[in-house]
Amino acid sequence: MTSGPYNSWRDGDRVVPAYALTQGRTRPVGRELSLETLVTTTEYGIRNEYAVQMESQAIVAMARRPISVAEIGAALQVPVGTARVLVSDLAEAGYLAVAGPITLDANGRPNQQILERLLHGLRSR
Repeated sequence: MTSGPYNSWRDGDRVVPAYALTQGRTRPVGRELSLETLVTTTEYGIRNEYAVQMESQAIVAMARRPISVAEIGAALQVPVGTARVLVSDLAEAGYLAVAGPITLDANGRPNQQILERLLHGLRSR
């Protein structure tokens, strides 16, 4: 098993099954989230981070900087569907802010302005 800053909720080699984390749900109760949806922790989330379960605490901690749903799933080593449900629940409860959808051009690609902002963000890291 790999260790990292966001999987402290794992207990040894035993992992809580993904379906248990979402009470068996495979779809979010709130808004549907795409893989590239970016989320960030809200002020409420920062103040109340420890009021949620361990895996949700890890998500709130990760989202102190903008992070995608796909990155959250990878960091927690859970299926992306599970990450979508967990993130959606946290957003509905006010712990996370969800970025609006990416605007696409006529060809179905992200517009140039968004790509330039992404490139600028990557270069600034």
